[in-house]
Formats: sequence, structure tokens, C-alpha cells
Amino acid sequence: MGKFKYSAGLWALGGAADRFLPSGYSEKKVTLKDVVEIAGSVDGLDGAEIISSQLDGIDLKDFKGWLEDNGLTLTSILANTFGDKKFKLGSITHTDKKIRQDAMDICKKSVDLAAELQCPTVNLWLGSDGFDYSFQIDYDRHWKVLKESISEIASYNRDMKICIEYKLKEPRKYMTVATVGKALYLARECGDNVGVVIDFGHSLMAKEKPAESAVILLMHNKLYNVHINDAYGDWDDDLIAVSVHLQETLEFLYYLEKFGYDGWIGLDIFPFRMDGRTAADLCIRNLRSVEEILDRIDKKALDEAMNSLDAGNSQAVIRDAIFGK
Repeated sequence: MGKFKYSAGLWALGGAADRFLPSGYSEKKVTLKDVVEIAGSVDGLDGAEIISSQLDGIDLKDFKGWLEDNGLTLTSILANTFGDKKFKLGSITHTDKKIRQDAMDICKKSVDLAAELQCPTVNLWLGSDGFDYSFQIDYDRHWKVLKESISEIASYNRDMKICIEYKLKEPRKYMTVATVGKALYLARECGDNVGVVIDFGHSLMAKEKPAESAVILLMHNKLYNVHINDAYGDWDDDLIAVSVHLQETLEFLYYLEKFGYDGWIGLDIFPFRMDGRTAADLCIRNLRSVEEILDRIDKKALDEAMNSLDAGNSQAVIRDAIFGK
């Protein structure tokens, strides 16, 4: 048993597509049941996240059975307010009342689904809400409606945790909820049951230190969920965890452990040209190895080194933990 509990987004393990090949790179089409079985076959993977639209037309009793058969817990439902062309100019912030209401209905339906499936969180990743040009939106109106909408979703079921996932850009050039500060502001404004999802790659893209952003949320008891992956920092690459940023991932998990984070860490990866099961397995193995490094850190020496403010001192402690003395 490791330090953390891991889940995986079911949206990409069975094959992912990009804009250059919308049909995807997988040789075979898979069903939701197939993807659940892929997740269940990965040692150390105990949870699953899903997009609300993936459950369209699915018998919830069947879905519950698939999860149980594969030893998986449903950890989060992502409200799909971005996967329909009617939301191209916005969803819960849209100026068209009918379109906004459609988006709000999706969010509330996601809350109902989560409650029925005994899932603890609903994720709001507002991919359609933002802008691409100067003078495209009225910022004052936009932010007022955004706060009103999230508050309404939160009040719909106070027992459900509503998680705001921030991202700098894509699909909009400027996504409204772009940084940890904006996400925390909304979480504090919109209800006691509103928190934040931190995505490691999104934090890198926002030029944040993921560990620092996690600490800011943890200090306010607003870190409700974590998405882990890796990226080069200029885009949302969704690569295998710990494939690029070893020290940043180590620091990130160090502070999750220090604050006693007991929520889920979800694999949000898009292995476009790789087998999904292989990619998930590599993520878990990499993360468990980072956990082993955490155990080798001399915590007292590191605390003293950081107190000195000399990076050479702290890097020496971390070097010994990673490579041995």
C-alpha cells in the first residue's frame, strides 16, 4: 500500500484522438465497459473519473457493476459543458439565457448522477468559458454571471463537493478560470462545498510551481482533487507522470504528504500514440517510485536547508534522496 490513492480518467485509456486525426490512433473501438476493464487491470489503480456525457445511454446499474467487478471507486464526474458546438462561445457564462440554462442543467444533472453513484465530487472544467480577443466579452458581466452560476450549482446540493479545475488556455485562447489564484477566489466566493482541482500540467502551463499552488489551496482547505500527468510547460501535453519533471513532481507529492492530503490523485493523460493500459501502468509505477524517494528524504536536514534559503543546501539533500549518498 502506497502513500496515495490513484484514479484515472476514463476518457483516454481506450484510445485518444487529436485534431490532426479526429478518428484517433487506436486500431479498435472500445466501449465504456472495455475502458473500465482497462483501468481495473492496472495494478495500483483503484479509482476512476468520467465525463458526464460518457454515461449517456448507459444503465447506471450496469456501470456500477463494471466498477465493482474491477475493484474501482468512482471519484469524480466532469460536467461536459464543452463538448457541444452550441457552447462554442460559452456555457455557464453565456449571454444567451437558453444556452446558459442548458449548461446549468448539465452541471446539475452531473450532481444528480454523482449522488446516485455515490461519487464525492463533480468537476467544473469550463473549457468554453473565456475569450479569444480584446473587447470580446464584458469582463464585469462575465465574472458576475460566473460567480452566480457556480454558486447556484453549489447550492443545488450542499453535500456534493464542486471542484473548479483551472487552465490557462485551450480551447479558448484565454480561459476565464486560468490560474490557481482565480480558482481559489471563486471557491471562497461561491460556497463552502466549492473547491479546486489542481492539474499538474495546467499549473506548469500557467508558469506556476505546482507544489506552491497546492500549498496555497491546502492552506485554505480548498484542494478537493488532483490531476497528475507531465508536460513541457508551454501546452497541456498530458504526458506520462514523472516523464519530464522529476523534482517538481517530487516536491508536489512532498507537500501533499506534509499536509495530509487524503483525496484522490487522478491520472489525466492522453496517450495518443501509446496503449492506454501501458501508459497508466507506467504512471503508477513512476509515482510509486517517487513515493519511495519521499521516504528517503532527510526531513530534518531538508527543513534546515530550506530555512537557510540557499538552494545548494536543499539540492544536496534532494540529490541524496534521489541518487543516494
